[in-house]
Amino acid sequence: MAQTNYKKRWISNKMRKALNVSKVIILTGARQTGKTTLLRNEPPFAHYKYFTMDDLDTLAQAERDPYPLLSAGKNIVIDEAQRVPKVLLAIKQIVDENKGYRFILSGSANFLLIKNISETLAGRASYFKLHPFAYSEVKGENIPKWFINFFQKQFPVEKEVKNDEDVSQILFRGFLPPVLGLNDPEEISIWWDGYIKTYLERDLRDLSNISSLADFRNLMELLALRTGSVIDQTGLSGDTGISQPTIHRYINLLETSHLFVKLRPFVKSKSKRITKRPKGYFIDSGLAAHLSGIRNPADIDGKFKGHLFESMILENLLAVSDVLGINIYFWRTKSGREVDFVLEYGRKVLAIEAKLSNKAKYEDIQNLLHFIDETPNALGGILIYNGNKIQKLTANVFAIPWVML
Repeated sequence: MAQTNYKKRWISNKMRKALNVSKVIILTGARQTGKTTLLRNEPPFAHYKYFTMDDLDTLAQAERDPYPLLSAGKNIVIDEAQRVPKVLLAIKQIVDENKGYRFILSGSANFLLIKNISETLAGRASYFKLHPFAYSEVKGENIPKWFINFFQKQFPVEKEVKNDEDVSQILFRGFLPPVLGLNDPEEISIWWDGYIKTYLERDLRDLSNISSLADFRNLMELLALRTGSVIDQTGLSGDTGISQPTIHRYINLLETSHLFVKLRPFVKSKSKRITKRPKGYFIDSGLAAHLSGIRNPADIDGKFKGHLFESMILENLLAVSDVLGINIYFWRTKSGREVDFVLEYGRKVLAIEAKLSNKAKYEDIQNLLHFIDETPNALGGILIYNGNKIQKLTANVFAIPWVML
């Protein structure tokens, strides 16, 4: 049943276009990002026959013989489809034999990493990921036009922008749909407690056999405290007492379930002294804050708040970039120069720095300028900050308030 307060998701338009070229659409994303809500509200998916493998009767039938379910109509949505891999083999046979059939599969695990799924649906499926809300999505707005224009070398006009948001509260709460309506710190903490407990006790068990959930939780907490840092598996192993191979496997499991993002380094500049290890972020600042032991927005200290702000900016950039087909990296030299995010669209490159400050300072863009100087295809740079003015800092470097994402 459609919701009267449904907020449209940017990825839905791209999914609709994929129906013209693919018989199967796969929608993944972390738990509670709104996959089911999208599929129950967005046309034409909202009119498809709907099944969920969270329903025990449906799950049992699918495990026994999926064909009756899959023959219920020509257009079918199967939620939490990763729980019954044999469904995918049946779908392959059906779409090969019946040209008019369309299937939408959703789940919180990465289908590309589940054994044999990529081969089973090769050439038949289009893959999409639903991220937590971007700020403009929450406001019911389209993808920011200034963002698209920047890649066309159409730079923004200087002006004032309304920014009366309590950034500490937003970082603490995060952008997952169920938590957006909560304002009380205790209620927010209770929600995140349940979220993490569900992940550890259900989702993780479905993905892999973890011998010690306590060790896994401990690693999650350490990764949260180091959000936005280069991943040091040796250091994590020493701090937790978990072997490096197990650390590696646990991080991959977090990534598989879409809770964690490994940001790769951009290595196409002229510099030969680039760090090769990825940086790590949890997919939501609220999740990182809660795992770090924060139970009230007032308790977030200045340095960690800066890391959470950087994490929040990445959340927003991922939501935009997945729709537009943009790749996101970071850039860091061994001497310590760093640009938080490098966006690559075709052969065009845009550098972005996130700073939790109310004023845009020329000193904050020195690494942006250095990167632009070393990267021939760089269009320019953006300083995303907590101010209320769009400012031109150089000919092709601008300060943009984060509320414009």
